[in-house]
Amino acid sequence: MGKAERIRRMNAREKIAAQQAAARRMEARRRTFLAGGSVLGVLIVVIVLIIVKGASNTGASSTTATSGHTASSATTATVTKDIASVPASTLNSVGKGSGVSPLIATKGQPALTSGGKPEMVYMGAEYCPYCAAERWAMAVALSRFGTFSGLHLIHSSNDDVYTNTATLSFYKSSYTSKYLVFKPVEMYSEKQVGNGYATLQKPTAVENALMSKYDGPPYVPSTDSGSFPFVDVGNKYLVIGAQYLPSTLGSTASVDAGHYGLNWTQIAGDLKNPASPVAQSIDGAANSITAAICKITNNADAAVCSSTAATAGAGSL
Repeated sequence: MGKAERIRRMNAREKIAAQQAAARRMEARRRTFLAGGSVLGVLIVVIVLIIVKGASNTGASSTTATSGHTASSATTATVTKDIASVPASTLNSVGKGSGVSPLIATKGQPALTSGGKPEMVYMGAEYCPYCAAERWAMAVALSRFGTFSGLHLIHSSNDDVYTNTATLSFYKSSYTSKYLVFKPVEMYSEKQVGNGYATLQKPTAVENALMSKYDGPPYVPSTDSGSFPFVDVGNKYLVIGAQYLPSTLGSTASVDAGHYGLNWTQIAGDLKNPASPVAQSIDGAANSITAAICKITNNADAAVCSSTAATAGAGSL
């Protein structure tokens, strides 16, 4: 690797790390709130749910549908199809992409498997803007090896950095593949309820152990310990924090509850255009994840793993 390339990668990682710092501090505070939730918080949740249910029964859903920020079933189907059908020629053209941070390699760790297959674990939260960015890349990469069902479209929190970033959620989705197992854990909800976020999924003891072991030094600085998103690809490669900045998706670093960037359809459509910033970031990150999956599956899908895209992505491992 040449000096210029090393400097480019270092600059990309430093830029992403700087932007992530504020969000991580906010996430740490939120986890404290969630861990120490009071009886008052529970009562507020119950009251809010009753109000929301009542509103939906009195026609509030038609108002939401016209806001432009809730995905219809047709939009969800279209976006899901676009994610799963990014042309191989586009992925090959994008290669390593632009402004994409490489994965973190582990050494000498036991293989992570489930049911005799290599396993990939994702832990994050719907409110998290960096999770919002990384999910696109994971979905594109995983769609090369299997099939998703039940994905739904959401936005990241409206009171965090990179406000209302358009994304998808793995909550209540399923993934089937003959090559690997994907286990996503969306720990908290998209929107605040009371003084925190609702718990969606609780990690297993094994998943908590993975995050405790790898989501901290020596893989990331101690100040970044416990950061979302956390992705473990077979215990061989890690993604801790997004591989690219959410600003690629039209988000802004400042908190502006009324700001929305690119919508789901625009992002999904840009995945096919190798010249677009969206493709350069998402497809580039997806190619590095693809290469990591090829490593843990011993290149089981020869067509994908011998592609120009996977070869280029291997340069980010």
